[in-house]
Amino acid sequence: MNRIIGYKKTYKLRKLVRGRKYVTVAVPYEVVEREAARNELCVEDYIKKFVAVAEYDGFDGVRYTFVEEGNV
Repeated sequence: MNRIIGYKKTYKLRKLVRGRKYVTVAVPYEVVEREAARNELCVEDYIKKFVAVAEYDGFDGVRYTFVEEGNV
């Protein structure tokens, strides 16, 4: 599948807590800024109101979406 990529930047993966099975990665500020604007919120309010959801299974990579907290 060919897809157009409008934004591409590399980020380091970080394991923050020894013994825990998760790794964190930064979300580009521009992505959050765009989503906040789409929802007519400032970035700070968007971060308080929304959560990132990682979807992975049956395809290559991970797909992240943002949903309002409580609607996951």
